[in-house]
Amino acid sequence: MKATIARVAATAAALLAAAHATALPITYQGQLTENGQPANGQYDMVFQLADGPTPITSLLLDSETINNVEVVDGLFTVVINGFDDAFFSGTDERWIAVRVNGQTLAPRQQVVYTPRAIYAETAREAGTVRVPLQLVGGLVVIEGATTDPDGSGVRGIQASSSGTGAGVYGRTDSGSGSASGVLGEVTDTTPGGFSAGVSGINRGTGASGVGVSGVQFGSGWGVYGFAPDGAGIRARSDDGYGVDASTGLNGTAALRASRPNGPTASLSTRDYAIDARNTVVEGEGTAIYAEGGNTAIHGFAPGDGFGAGLSRTGVLGIAGDSVSGAQTFYGVRGFGVNPVSGGSRTAFGVYGIAQVGNSANSAYGVYGTVPNLSGNSYAGFFAGPVHVAGNLSKSSGSFKIDHPMDPENMYLSHSFVESPEMLNVYSGVAVFDEMGNATVELPTYFEALNDRPRYQLTAIGGAMPSLHVAEKIEGRSFVIGGGLPGKEVSWEVSAVRKDPSALHRPIIVEESKAPQHRGLYLDPAAYGLDASHGIHTQHQPKAN
Repeated sequence: MKATIARVAATAAALLAAAHATALPITYQGQLTENGQPANGQYDMVFQLADGPTPITSLLLDSETINNVEVVDGLFTVVINGFDDAFFSGTDERWIAVRVNGQTLAPRQQVVYTPRAIYAETAREAGTVRVPLQLVGGLVVIEGATTDPDGSGVRGIQASSSGTGAGVYGRTDSGSGSASGVLGEVTDTTPGGFSAGVSGINRGTGASGVGVSGVQFGSGWGVYGFAPDGAGIRARSDDGYGVDASTGLNGTAALRASRPNGPTASLSTRDYAIDARNTVVEGEGTAIYAEGGNTAIHGFAPGDGFGAGLSRTGVLGIAGDSVSGAQTFYGVRGFGVNPVSGGSRTAFGVYGIAQVGNSANSAYGVYGTVPNLSGNSYAGFFAGPVHVAGNLSKSSGSFKIDHPMDPENMYLSHSFVESPEMLNVYSGVAVFDEMGNATVELPTYFEALNDRPRYQLTAIGGAMPSLHVAEKIEGRSFVIGGGLPGKEVSWEVSAVRKDPSALHRPIIVEESKAPQHRGLYLDPAAYGLDASHGIHTQHQPKAN
């Protein structure tokens, strides 16, 4: 008599009941022959579980007796319920021996993987099931749930101390929109602060760890965040950077667009650290709005690099163009306000400082130019008092006022009086006394301010051949003599300044041009030359 195993398998019902049974059923199907012919009838059978294929080297672990097994044409099927689940908890091989009516049949049959899968639902460690374990199902293949407030529904661990393996790996082969390799969801509509659908933690204390990493191989986004009313992405760091973005040579480190066809700001592009654009023409569209406790916007262009064609600009402002329909344009606009209360405050609308490295260089604290002088064009216009703490030089000069005889339609201009000396001029009209003398009183500061006075006298109302300066200036007055009693004299006194400011900054009437300025002109246009022959080159900012 012998029996052969046609199939040993754990049924689907056994898998579903695994969490509640102490011994899971195993379906055993076999073929029994007697004297070479298929057996028929009822037989008592004993099924023994062993850890090896032969009785000599193995141990019997468990057994179950099933009486009156119906055999038809040599075939039978039994369900073994008595094998303890614990014998299937490891990775060792298991074998089944069969005794029929007291006779042990040979050979033993090996239990293949399907019955051992009873521990797939209750396994606490990956070592208790054969790996890799592949399950294929419908809507949900594996579902993990925990009722512990601090527990995890699914937990994945990569225990190796090296390599790039993942604790949890999610993948989707779908090409549909919004497909997800891993999806995390918070279902509570009023969750607590900082609750997250997906959360990543990196406990490394170095500078190269990443909490959450996203990679996209095309032109999409490595990380995408969306919030209908909040922030799509919010970043915070106590001591580092809220957002630290980098890019390749031609890329953009960060890009933010608030709405379609609206303002955009690009951070760290090839040409600009910040490239902000607001093309909204209605109202006052602002590309960058900044508030700072000390400085709202700080522009700094370091002096790296060397070459005659290089330039560095801390702040560049360009407004309007030749076809703009706006009314007023400000390349750079500054506004400083002093508070109402408190004294000793200073406000600057625009404050410029330039430092010269050596005598061969030039520096301009403020430089203004108008390429086209037609119309009302001014390189600088000051509506208020102007003070120059230093020498003032000019190519020409005049005063320009509304013409007193036709102020609505005409101007009146007079040229300045030019002199190689720093002169002060005083004038007036004096009346002669009965002795033919007139005493002229000058300002109290005259002697402290002036030196080397010169006199001009003109008789009024008749010739006065003896008109002369009878006494030169002494203190603050001088005497005119030789006049006619009761007549008038027009007088003028000019003197050279001797105050400390004038002595500290004297006018150098004739001087040689510095070597680097020879062949160049202060006013090249007056000599029929273009701007390339000018000493003070008119640098024009490059338009975007």
